[in-house]
Amino acid sequence: MFIGLTGYNHESSAALVDNKGNLIDYYKEEFLSRVKGDKSFPKRSLKRLIDVNELDISEISEITFYERPLSAYITILQTSGKNMPKSLPLISHQCRNFNKSSVACFLDIAKTYPGLEKKLSYCDHHLSHTLTSLAYSPNQNEICSVVVDGFGDRSTTSISLVHDHHNIVELWSCPYPFSIGLFYSAITDFLGFQVNEGEYKVMGLSSFGNENSEIAIKVSKLIRWDNDKKKIIQDMSFFNYHVDPEISFSQKLVNYLGNPRNPFKQLLPDDDDFQYYADIAKGAQLAVVKILRSIFSYAYQITKCNDFLFSGGVAMNSASLDQLASLDFIKNIYIPPSPGDSGSAIGAAFYSYLKNNIDKDIFISKPSLFPSKFNSNIQRKLASKIIDSNYKIIAEDIKDIIERSADLISKGQIIGVIIGNSETGPRALGNRSLICDGTNKDAVNFLNTKIKKRSPFRPTAPVMQESIAKKYYDVRDELIDCYKTMSATAKCKEGSESLNFPTTHIDKTARIQIIEKDHFLYKLLDALKNYNIHLLANSSLNLSGDPTSFDLIDSFMISSRSPLKYIITDFALLESIK
Repeated sequence: MFIGLTGYNHESSAALVDNKGNLIDYYKEEFLSRVKGDKSFPKRSLKRLIDVNELDISEISEITFYERPLSAYITILQTSGKNMPKSLPLISHQCRNFNKSSVACFLDIAKTYPGLEKKLSYCDHHLSHTLTSLAYSPNQNEICSVVVDGFGDRSTTSISLVHDHHNIVELWSCPYPFSIGLFYSAITDFLGFQVNEGEYKVMGLSSFGNENSEIAIKVSKLIRWDNDKKKIIQDMSFFNYHVDPEISFSQKLVNYLGNPRNPFKQLLPDDDDFQYYADIAKGAQLAVVKILRSIFSYAYQITKCNDFLFSGGVAMNSASLDQLASLDFIKNIYIPPSPGDSGSAIGAAFYSYLKNNIDKDIFISKPSLFPSKFNSNIQRKLASKIIDSNYKIIAEDIKDIIERSADLISKGQIIGVIIGNSETGPRALGNRSLICDGTNKDAVNFLNTKIKKRSPFRPTAPVMQESIAKKYYDVRDELIDCYKTMSATAKCKEGSESLNFPTTHIDKTARIQIIEKDHFLYKLLDALKNYNIHLLANSSLNLSGDPTSFDLIDSFMISSRSPLKYIITDFALLESIK
């Protein structure tokens, strides 16, 4: 057995790959700790992997951490040293927190499972990303991998050629501190959203922006691609993330753009300064898309590959994918369901597997989108008293559950879904979801604002069968795999009804999900055809600011704290009687 770990910098996680190269279990630490974006050492996830799969330490061949801690630590210090004395706050912070950084991985494993630290190895950060995306790709030979994130070990962006699993060659990289991901995070910070959490809000906000506005153009000039030198150009005097642990932008950026947004005040479309902040977000989005197109063009130039793996935190920028796929040399883009650091535990586990199977001709079977093991029978027993006193069972047979749920949805009801194993990535794909009629504006608005309590400028994703997606949206063949994990937006077809759907963004796009035939939601959509409903609005089963639900207790907490009345489980359709 082979274990991969991530932690300390972004969302922590642990993955388990068996001796045949199958991903058999995976957990994000926030699933279990209930701390949003938990980046601590993933002790709960590691323990659950071992306990649920009944592993003895002797059965674990190797445990791999997703980056090389000393390389990452030294790179930041070297950059800080070049910016003295301005960088003293960051240098001081790094030194004070040495034992809390990823350097402590060895000791934390030793404390948790003595002896397991002797089996620890380290994988290059961007290689972990590449191996994660490779696992989900149907093409695993002679394919180009593009990794774009904030920072990993020594670089922020890289291009590699995957000849095969044992021959992956990095051809180009961008050194820290020049970073598309950290640029976008700095703008996120400026706009008053939490770094590493609020970037998706910036992406949603950008749809309201005017790309021709003066402020959008100013932002877009802060970072660019130099086509002659084949490098990212960024004026670091506007940014502080490489010299300060607290503030990611400098006073110069404030002088350049104006006052940052107050993070303690909700941003509403009717606010006088809403358009100003939307234009800033638009400028950042324009810059990112333009540079990504240049990087992919350069990647094609040096690899001649038409198929691309795309990973790293920036790969979660679903609004950029449609424009990337329009490049005439691209045949397919494959993005793993969790392209950020938390998903890299999967790549780290596969690194161990491959290292221990060097002589084998390998094809990695595509992992399930729902690998996190969950036993609903055990959960039902644990939650029996809560169910008995707070819920009534209105359907138990799967056919009845589908028919009753379809009827409720046709009447404008919102239903929580907690079935099977949990999703790998940050986007709920139907196993941990809140769903309603995707064409009912009142229902979608109620889901967003009354249950989720989300910002009103953030749209809800529509989920549908493939034939419906092709009816309403300009679906790109190059991204067909991405639509299945809600990784890319699609434009509404001109004159289509979808232009008026409440799941459609102001820029006439939607982050669509094409549901697989074997999924519960596919069967539910079949039943909804009797009500002339062809798509569902789908959002994660959580309240704004909380991690997505992992178990039944989490979903019951949401029901107790919101107007959510109905929950679909593996054993019944429940109705709250509170």
